[in-house]
Amino acid sequence: MNKKNSYLTAIECKFERDGRSFADCFWDPICGIYSITDEAITELSRNLAIKRKITNVLAQKKCRGINAPIRITTNKQDKDGDWSLETIQDILSQYPLSPVEMLDEALINISYLIEHPSEDISITEDKVWYLYSYDLESSSYMLRQLEQLGFIKLLFNGPVKQRLTIEASGWSKLSELRKSLSKYRKQAFVVMWFHESMNSFFYDGIKPAVEHDGTKCLRIDLKEHNNKICDEIIAEIRRSSYLVADFTGNRGGVYYEAGFAYGLGIPVIWTVHKDHLNDVHFDTRQYSHIVYETKEQLKERLLNRIKATIP
Repeated sequence: MNKKNSYLTAIECKFERDGRSFADCFWDPICGIYSITDEAITELSRNLAIKRKITNVLAQKKCRGINAPIRITTNKQDKDGDWSLETIQDILSQYPLSPVEMLDEALINISYLIEHPSEDISITEDKVWYLYSYDLESSSYMLRQLEQLGFIKLLFNGPVKQRLTIEASGWSKLSELRKSLSKYRKQAFVVMWFHESMNSFFYDGIKPAVEHDGTKCLRIDLKEHNNKICDEIIAEIRRSSYLVADFTGNRGGVYYEAGFAYGLGIPVIWTVHKDHLNDVHFDTRQYSHIVYETKEQLKERLLNRIKATIP
């Protein structure tokens, strides 16, 4: 087994060179499985701040259980084998928009590292990426701000590691953060294969199930806008209370958009036609998919899942 320091975190990990795609592949314990093309390395090497932001975003995905293999590239395609391709700009669009949002996301990430509220955890040099930081000094700043807000209690803040626990007000804040994702949003975003064979499943299955309680059902190809399509998708996912992801056709964009929503804490409902179930990627197969054969089955099963899982 070849080993090399991860390009993003500098942690030694399993490494392979993909000569066909001119990419380095890493099994990073913090950022997950990712590969990066030579062109992307060249671009990131010119800007350390952007490289750090990319690392923060991928670390958050891994922290929250999103482990689909990602290839960082400069040219977007749907997939390359098992790799979902994301451009540098795609990943940067997932970075927090403000310092307040950054603190919120860091607090959520900390909660994913704790199995029980009574536990405390250590933040070592490897884990600083979860806090939208890049070294122990910058993570110390983030933790001090969270402590001043009353969300955590710092038990130890040293040069090698920090130790903390989440306070009751922090758990309360986390509850508010998760509720706020859907409290003021009456919209569900649908990602699926845009193929004529899927039209009846959307119009007679997904759409009526979503709209049963007045929720707006949005599919990006049916919305008029003047923005870049990828920017508009990200914006609308952020505005949605939940996302319906249909994996029929095994489209790379569906994996990307479902992962983005999941990483934000937005509930994802997973669906797939029975004929395509075996094509679903192993990293998402663990989630409970609604499997259907007819549009009637899809409508009924999706409606039941919405009623059971969406507040």
